[in-house]
Amino acid sequence: MDHDELAAAGLPSLKNAQLRHMRQLFLTVVTAGFVVLVPWIVYLALELPDHHPENAWNAAWVGFDSLLLLGLLATCWGAWRRRQYTVIACVFTATLLLCDAWFDISLDWGTPDETASVLSAVFVEIPLAFYLFFAAMRIVRMTVRSALMLAGHPGPVPQFHKLSIGGLNELLKSVDARREQP
Repeated sequence: MDHDELAAAGLPSLKNAQLRHMRQLFLTVVTAGFVVLVPWIVYLALELPDHHPENAWNAAWVGFDSLLLLGLLATCWGAWRRRQYTVIACVFTATLLLCDAWFDISLDWGTPDETASVLSAVFVEIPLAFYLFFAAMRIVRMTVRSALMLAGHPGPVPQFHKLSIGGLNELLKSVDARREQP
């Protein structure tokens, strides 16, 4: 099917201005997150205290943020390449962002850095995490919708939270069963 046939069938197409805009916004957000995190990791590596009871403070934070950087890189790469594994990268990165917010706030509570940690969590890490979770869910929903439409499923796409893990297979079997009925 070409792009016009996909659009006529109701399938997602990047010729759709809204989808193009949503994709561009997503690419901008995850790419910016990746770019901003690089100098932050360098800053942490240079400025975190060398003294800690475990002598691992630097390694813990720089290592964690490096892992977050890899998550953002995987998310960026997958989104730019239009790969399905972007869903996994989004969930992975969003989870790390929530963990980062939690640890920043808990470890900075009662210190001069408390306000910066809370503001960072509230205005950057938590919103970006929820945005990535939402993007992952939307990609899965669009994939299911495309598969169902290509298979000839006549009805609406089931709500995401009601679709079982094998739900797509079940729906496709029901489409096949309807086709076989005289």
